[in-house]
Amino acid sequence: MQSLTEAESLEFLDAPRLGRLVTVIAGEPYIFPVNYVLDTTAADLGTLYIRTAPGDKLFAATVTRVAAFEVDEITESGASSVIARGRTRVVEAADELAKVEAAGLVPWIAAWKPTVIAVDLHRISGRRFLFGPAPDHGEAEVPG
Repeated sequence: MQSLTEAESLEFLDAPRLGRLVTVIAGEPYIFPVNYVLDTTAADLGTLYIRTAPGDKLFAATVTRVAAFEVDEITESGASSVIARGRTRVVEAADELAKVEAAGLVPWIAAWKPTVIAVDLHRISGRRFLFGPAPDHGEAEVPG
């Protein structure tokens, strides 16, 4: 297992992928598969933008106001995963909405999603795993 640097984690997150928005509503965890765009010029580590319609995602963004976000990839040689955390908000400023439009954030499915949620990131971490045989008992990786 290899830990990714902050820069490597942001680069991985910036590639077009399916992500998972994770929130808690009334003490229950919710996970939403979403497409997104990342703006690395905004907020501490950047801002994720997600389109949504009225429902649980929008409720969580306006009430809970915190979220985690996960993306991963599996290839023939290994797997990578990045987890980011941040504060959520509904995007209302015209210039910010124009930036999201210019970035090409459109729903992957034919659905009306008029609202844009922002996740202003403040923590990010990532890992890369290479596939192969398990280590001998004496070479087991020590959790760190």
